[in-house]
Amino acid sequence: MKFTSQGKVSASMCDAEAKLSILGAVQLVQDYVSEFLGALKVDQTTMRAKHGAMWVFTKNQITGNCAIRWGEEYQVTCFISSLSPVRMMIDIIFERNKEEGFYSRIEACVIDLTTQKVRRITSDIIPPSCVDVADKRGNVLRLEVGNIEQYQHIDDVEIRSTSIDFCKHTNNTEYVRFILNCFDVKALIEHPITQFEISYLAQTFEYDKLQILKKVENNTTSVLLCKNSENVVFCRITQKI
Repeated sequence: MKFTSQGKVSASMCDAEAKLSILGAVQLVQDYVSEFLGALKVDQTTMRAKHGAMWVFTKNQITGNCAIRWGEEYQVTCFISSLSPVRMMIDIIFERNKEEGFYSRIEACVIDLTTQKVRRITSDIIPPSCVDVADKRGNVLRLEVGNIEQYQHIDDVEIRSTSIDFCKHTNNTEYVRFILNCFDVKALIEHPITQFEISYLAQTFEYDKLQILKKVENNTTSVLLCKNSENVVFCRITQKI
């Protein structure tokens, strides 16, 4: 099954050059995946009411040119590219004038609201017939933190009320905001991001305090968000040289 829609880039989605920002792209991806799950009748409200569970997006990879500009129209296509007992991959293609703007792949799993543990994605949640492998282009989502001693502590943030989403934990887009604030505007303009990969390792909640660590190797920057000694989010960003 493929879900298609269209929209227009608004001012709040844009960066300093009036182009769709990485933060705006992540927000759009999550919104359209939520709409897709709604079309499958397994959106968050249905999952809570019917299955006592919720979806958690555990990884996201955005590849390609996000340079759709303010006011320009785009077309989006979502589909499930793979399904295992505990993980599902959703691919999202954004196009402008029938040319691919960027490609995203999200990994999702189901968390039981009682046990707070991962549970199986049973056929009454996602039937195998919903999987569409015909347009499978995204890469395997593998991210490794590496040697923690190579990272430099650069900032601290505290989770506040506006960062909390419907599931009562920190919204994934807030972590992206924290990470992108590690870069200045000049660096993002002169060296645009060509690939953004993020892994959500643990949940955080209101008033949690996070430490932001950073490591730079050539045109690749790794950012690690920690709560005390626990790794919460890991991100790898590749920029154009």
